[in-house]
Amino acid sequence: MQRISSLILVAAALVFVLPLFCVATGRVIDQPRADVRTLASKSVDLIGRGEPYFGEWSNGRGETLVITGSTIKFGNDKAVNYRDVTRVTNGREFHLEITTDANLNYLTKFLHISFGDGNKTDEMKMSLYNSRKDMEDGENAQGEATWDRDK
Repeated sequence: MQRISSLILVAAALVFVLPLFCVATGRVIDQPRADVRTLASKSVDLIGRGEPYFGEWSNGRGETLVITGSTIKFGNDKAVNYRDVTRVTNGREFHLEITTDANLNYLTKFLHISFGDGNKTDEMKMSLYNSRKDMEDGENAQGEATWDRDK
């Protein structure tokens, strides 16, 4: 059910965004319209993959981190909810906001996640911030850790 809702959301976004793009660029697309079924299958593929930071991670000190589509779990702490607040990304950097009001032992309210050059997504750097402004400006980091993908 959630996958169908996501697919409908993607299709609706395409219906509204594509015409705006053509108007904004002043160009007319000369190619025939894409088959809706082809677009839908590509959208499902993208939805199924998830973000590159999803998965199980470790930092070489025996600590673990598990990131799903809606929660982050550090070590034996209780999983906390988050949301992706990334505005524009190159596919290598992401901004996450912890939305749970619970006390956080390791994590802070805002997390900047980055990956190295190329398509390497098995090593992730996480910087911890207390405010969204600091995170977006890259200032006053409360800590940093490098995580290696386990699964």
